[in-house]
Amino acid sequence: MVLTRKQILAAGGAAALVPNSALAATTPKRGGTLRVAMGREFIGADPQGSSAGVDRNLYTSLYNGLVVPDAQIRIVPGLATSWSQPDPKTYVFQLRRGVKFHDGTPFDAEAVKFNFDYILDPANHSQRRPEIAMVDRVEVTSPMSVRVTLKQPFSPFLATIADRAGYMVSPTARKKYGKDLARNPVGTGPFKFVEWVRDDHMRLQRNEDYYERGLPYLDEIVYHPITDQSVVFTELRTGNIDFAYTLAIDPKDVPAVKQIKSLNVLIGPGVGYEGFWFNTAAGPLANRALREAFSLALDREQLLKIAYSGVGQIANGPLPPSLWAYDPKIPVVKRDVAQAKKKLAEGGKPAGFPLTLKAESNNPLQAKITQLAQAQLREIGIQANIVTLDFAALLNAGSRNDFDALSLGWSGRIDPDGNIEPIFEKGGAFNYGRYDNPQVDALMQRGRELQNQSERKPVYDQVVKLIEADAAYAFTYFTPTLFVKAASVHGFPMSPDALMRFTTVWLSK
Repeated sequence: MVLTRKQILAAGGAAALVPNSALAATTPKRGGTLRVAMGREFIGADPQGSSAGVDRNLYTSLYNGLVVPDAQIRIVPGLATSWSQPDPKTYVFQLRRGVKFHDGTPFDAEAVKFNFDYILDPANHSQRRPEIAMVDRVEVTSPMSVRVTLKQPFSPFLATIADRAGYMVSPTARKKYGKDLARNPVGTGPFKFVEWVRDDHMRLQRNEDYYERGLPYLDEIVYHPITDQSVVFTELRTGNIDFAYTLAIDPKDVPAVKQIKSLNVLIGPGVGYEGFWFNTAAGPLANRALREAFSLALDREQLLKIAYSGVGQIANGPLPPSLWAYDPKIPVVKRDVAQAKKKLAEGGKPAGFPLTLKAESNNPLQAKITQLAQAQLREIGIQANIVTLDFAALLNAGSRNDFDALSLGWSGRIDPDGNIEPIFEKGGAFNYGRYDNPQVDALMQRGRELQNQSERKPVYDQVVKLIEADAAYAFTYFTPTLFVKAASVHGFPMSPDALMRFTTVWLSK
């Protein structure tokens, strides 16, 4: 069955989550520039090369995937109009006709094969390669049909390619720019790249040849990497910014924003989580008892109240309530100073120990989080030396396993496998802490082989309990979907994956 975005909205998908329903019913107006505050600079515009969560919000404007998640994070058609699964290891996609990349290159089965082959080639060092490592081969069965054969059953496959691993890049542009595609992006998305002035703005313009007739409505989107959240609040209030991404918003400003008639706060469930990564391979936190002491010393209720101003929910693991595998019976870790001190003694450090806690610089929210955690840890004798780095350097420190603890969250995925495997499975693309538990790995493999959600859920329950028992990561809270927009911005589809999609957005000003 072929579904367009308009049909999904008409069926009550994304539209059901958009506020100001009276305004949303007004006939959309074409034109205008949407000014967006990001709170952080983009790392790059290549979906097959970047690992930064902030970049995902750029890709939704520049690129399309074979399949996409709807507002209830169900998989629906994208560049593939339909698909079939003859057996658990085979997917056959029928492709949308008449689509072109921004440089005029036709989108067809050869382009799909090119993209998968590029990711899978070890020589290209794609960040997406671990995500689709289960793909054995991709075959062109007709100009507009592709067969993907997996090495073994992998039930999260469609959810995986609904994200960056499935975004289609122009083969012509890839051959021309190579790794420099990160600064010269070419996709099939609703908007085309115009310019990127680092630390100032990125400008996109309407793709006049977009395959959904009449869309997008906006002429342009201009993204601004404003890192000072107080400045973002001022820019929203004075009308210089129309839309603010989660990272650009200080939760403490939410009550004040709600009192401003010209602004709307959008809050909904998310799929991500925040917390502290532990280096389980080297340094003091390679000792499990000391990791447990760290986790037990954290007052998560205080962190949620003071740092996040109560916006969000304390986390009990990597699977939030928005995912079908969430288990509310798994308890959160509560602060227990006496037990934390026992764990210090058990770990051979009864008087405490020093460690390095790395966090993002120029981020007031991160500053509050790390300073609160530092004070809480100090009470049991753990001396946390906070070292701040810019975001790209922080990710680099993580990938090099160069930290004791890392204040960094996970933006989340729409299948539970994606919230666990990259971080907690041996060999995971973002297993910064070098966590290694063969039982977790075996259970994760089992979860991928099972095709039914009711069969998979008990597997993930076991996995989460093992991760918590190993204190592999200190989960603090589940990230809500949080945006602030001008009242003149309409048609924005909220989704738990917290990605900004502006195809149907229009301005009434």
